[in-house]
Amino acid sequence: MANRRFTRIHAYALTSALALVSLAACAPDRQAETKDAPLCEGCNVVLVSFDTVRADHLSVYGYERTTSPNIDAFAKKAVVFENAISQSAWTLPSHGSMMTGLYPERLGVAHYPAVRKLPTEATMLAEVFREAGYATGGFTGGGFVSSHWGFDRGFDVYTTDGRRFEHNLDEAVSWLELNKERPFFMFLHGYNAHRPYYSRRADREEMGLDPESPSSKKGFCSRENRERPSPEKLSDLLKYYDASIRHGDRQLGRFFRALRRLDLENNTVVMLTSDHGEEFFEHGNCDHVRFLYNEVIHVPFIVRVPGFTRRQIRRSDLIPASVTVPTTLLDIVGLDHTMPGASLVESLRGARHQFRAVYSHTSSAPGRLGSRGETAAIVTDSEKLISYLQEGSDEAYDLAEDPGETRVLAENHPAYDKRASLRAWLASLTRLSGPDSKFVGKQRGNRRDRMETYEEEAELPEKLKENLRSLGYLE
Repeated sequence: MANRRFTRIHAYALTSALALVSLAACAPDRQAETKDAPLCEGCNVVLVSFDTVRADHLSVYGYERTTSPNIDAFAKKAVVFENAISQSAWTLPSHGSMMTGLYPERLGVAHYPAVRKLPTEATMLAEVFREAGYATGGFTGGGFVSSHWGFDRGFDVYTTDGRRFEHNLDEAVSWLELNKERPFFMFLHGYNAHRPYYSRRADREEMGLDPESPSSKKGFCSRENRERPSPEKLSDLLKYYDASIRHGDRQLGRFFRALRRLDLENNTVVMLTSDHGEEFFEHGNCDHVRFLYNEVIHVPFIVRVPGFTRRQIRRSDLIPASVTVPTTLLDIVGLDHTMPGASLVESLRGARHQFRAVYSHTSSAPGRLGSRGETAAIVTDSEKLISYLQEGSDEAYDLAEDPGETRVLAENHPAYDKRASLRAWLASLTRLSGPDSKFVGKQRGNRRDRMETYEEEAELPEKLKENLRSLGYLE
């Protein structure tokens, strides 16, 4: 792969100063250079994954509670994608897509519970950055993004000292201080908004909870407690979820201030997104993993490119949130690469309707915790079709008239014509081989047989099991 010589910080500052002259004659959301030039050549890159955050619970996306003032401030000079759809309903497959540009089924990791590691045949985003001369550091909550699954590939440092942002933040900032004189790529991840929705007193008080109430909501949506709660208790649960987002937002505020203090804000691209959202019985379910309704797959997607904008820009077009991450980031900084996945650079510049349809996919054992088995969805600007593949049934929704997906369309509606496209997409996803290739030989058989085999043969290190239990898995 071709390497590129990167501009240093002093050269970048000179380029930025010259660009300001040209910007005066341009629209505020257009870059000063030619259309084909990188938006931020040689810049540092930070990818922030705020795990389990649904877009409609961030104040920057219009939520009624002020859950995210620091993200709101960050977004004032960023592009906010309002209709970003995750490619899966749980952590490992969505992050696998973020790091490889490949769909979960192509990676062989769509099925829950997880057993298959990311295939070594798939190039990881950090590997491309490191080969190009970037320092690479990952600071994560572990669990389904731990090194066990292969997420550490390409990172000089990959740390998991706890599940929330604050557990790894000091080390992340120290790493920035050590690497600020060279280009770097950082992956910052936290499970702050994941069950059991931990928060501090001030967070709970801001969300309307008794400040003396417990710091988390343990037991919600456990195997033994999945019944819909009373309206009062459900309202309380939502406040706990919001308080956990607020707590995570405070930690991101610390991180954004560190970027400013280290004089990195003006030469660092920051992308903030999530892997999936969370269900609170909108469709009779809680948690995530098993369903592809909007509360699970509509996620935040915010990109700040230094010098590219002087104000907030909102893009309403439909985009795939997960598979676009690597190519978009590499193209923004001008790196040569062969990563799969579509780039959002033209959407950042203002191109419209880049994607006619977006696909999502998840899988779990039918009947377990309400699962309807392998599930796939195709989303367009105005319609959505969800297919329950083992059942052989479908649901279609008119998103323009019914964004909450409360009314299933009649079988004769044209939205059901998307069945063929959805099945053709799934059929095109040939699974890569990898460290768990013994499972690949079974992939062409019956889907149900394949999933049962996965669950029977799954083995995890004890420390990872403990980490996953703390997140409400493996109960």
